[in-house]
Amino acid sequence: MDSKGANVCIFQYVSHSPQSPPQCARMHRLFLIQELLYIICEHVRNDHTGSIVAGRTLASLARTSKLFHHVATSALWSRLDGLTPLLQSLASDLTTTRPQTVLMLRRPLKIAEWDILRGLARRVEHLCVHDPARPVDISLIHTLCHPPTNSPLFPNLKSILWNDERPETFSFIRTLSGPTVTSLAITVTNDTRKWHIPELGILASLPYVCPNVTEVTLPTNISCNDFLSLSEALCAWNNLKVIKCGVIESTALAHLAKQPTLRKLSFNMINNVGLRLDSSLPSGAFSCVRDFEIRAANMSFLDTFINRLGGSPASLHVLVDTNPPPTSITSLFTSLRRFSSAHLQDLSLRLMTPPSPRVTPVHQAPLHLLAPAQPPANAGPYVAPTLNVMGHPISLGYQPVPNAFYPWPSGSVPTSGSLPACSTLTLRDFIPLTCFKSLGRIDISINHSIHLNDNDLQTLASAWPYLYSFSLNDTAGWRARSGITRTGLVTMLDCCPDLQKLCIALNTDAFMEVPSDREGVENTAMRTLGLADSLIETRATMAVAAFLSDIFPNLTTIVAWDSVVMRRRPNAGLYAERWMHVSDQVRGMNQVRAQERKWWSSDDDGESEACATNQV
Repeated sequence: MDSKGANVCIFQYVSHSPQSPPQCARMHRLFLIQELLYIICEHVRNDHTGSIVAGRTLASLARTSKLFHHVATSALWSRLDGLTPLLQSLASDLTTTRPQTVLMLRRPLKIAEWDILRGLARRVEHLCVHDPARPVDISLIHTLCHPPTNSPLFPNLKSILWNDERPETFSFIRTLSGPTVTSLAITVTNDTRKWHIPELGILASLPYVCPNVTEVTLPTNISCNDFLSLSEALCAWNNLKVIKCGVIESTALAHLAKQPTLRKLSFNMINNVGLRLDSSLPSGAFSCVRDFEIRAANMSFLDTFINRLGGSPASLHVLVDTNPPPTSITSLFTSLRRFSSAHLQDLSLRLMTPPSPRVTPVHQAPLHLLAPAQPPANAGPYVAPTLNVMGHPISLGYQPVPNAFYPWPSGSVPTSGSLPACSTLTLRDFIPLTCFKSLGRIDISINHSIHLNDNDLQTLASAWPYLYSFSLNDTAGWRARSGITRTGLVTMLDCCPDLQKLCIALNTDAFMEVPSDREGVENTAMRTLGLADSLIETRATMAVAAFLSDIFPNLTTIVAWDSVVMRRRPNAGLYAERWMHVSDQVRGMNQVRAQERKWWSSDDDGESEACATNQV
């Protein structure tokens, strides 16, 4: 706002004579514009999403004047977390919160109370049905299923997030659904829950109750015998843009492959042995889809699926339950070359295994988790990665030559128990991806060791100038002494100036003392650095901290040996503690550097002011 705009008052005082004091206040005519009031209230709501501050601010705006009342009240009730706020706005003798803070009805609702409830529900546009902090009793949900009216209870509802795990309440979703709903998400975190025939019938009827849905999330835990209802529901919607679901039947998959509006598809192939991609998918399938998220038992079907695709996706996320052999990984990367090199921006391949609790040594404080990097404005969507568990014990202890490949000695690996078969990924396996110059995010986490040296990293980094997130085996580790030294890391930062997230293994053998010269390159966007299972000796901690502080002036956290898999290895707690010490030193050094820059800036300003005074 310019200087003139800054002097505009919200209220103008009106009086009958210049000598008399102001008698009344009138809203500035600028705020008579309804669109401006909507922008202000939406900014308040979006800036404090889910916070009490937003509600209090909007409530205050609603009491400011009649002009603000309607717009602020609508914004206050537009997003609703749970049904409790609606019912608590009615008479105090209507509900009770006993026992265990569950909201219950003491008596039936009166017609006048139904009118108040409908008046507030008319303003709701986005509804999250269940709030765990303020649960609602099942009997209350059943009461809301039968309002004394033929019109919808929430006539302006646009999005529904159904997160109530109780099967008895699922019929309420039909009461909520209507032609205005464009986003429908049914999320069930309890994988053991069984879907019964009445619930599956309701699920199949939703496309006819809310036919204008464009974004849908359906349960992923529906069994193979029951996913026909899910597939029929998907086929009944004709304008879907985003689909997130579980297993898809072959007929539904073929139907979706021809949809011109579909932009994002997330599904899984687990326990779907009857699917035949060769016969069910037409050539040029999913030509308009830009984002794929696929979970599969193995990678055997991926080559066929990719060869059937038309167009060029911008992102591909693959989650597999069985560790893929290196040949399958190379084959996948090679198959991607049929797509346009200018479109693929986001690639993820991760091994999914059952989660386990983190193992933290008693003598060590918990380490921070890796913070997901945010892509630049021109980059594709970013999905934060899933943490997996893959156990591979190793032993340490010998001094290798820098930039050479050193697998762990076979005699140091315990022979008790069976270890999954693993191989080593090298530059040759990643070379097919170098043709995609637009890649911004690469996330690979599988059950194989990784060997890359400085030259290999330079070859890859120079091919991806827009890279902002690069992660290799953040959970399993590289399981071999890394060939990437300080030279390779500096080269990568020079080739990828937009890098925000990085997880690699670093060779610290050459760090003996703090150098007198600086590296000449720095990355100010990096806040959290992942170093997987990098080895480090106590004598190198100071030199490593000085180096990282130099190239990452805003670095606050270093994450190393921070997974169940890596913590199970011998001496893992010792190495994690050393990296924790490095992280503390980097944080302190960066604070000192920032203080010095501030002092130098103050001195330069003082000298400039003195020179200007002398010239006068």
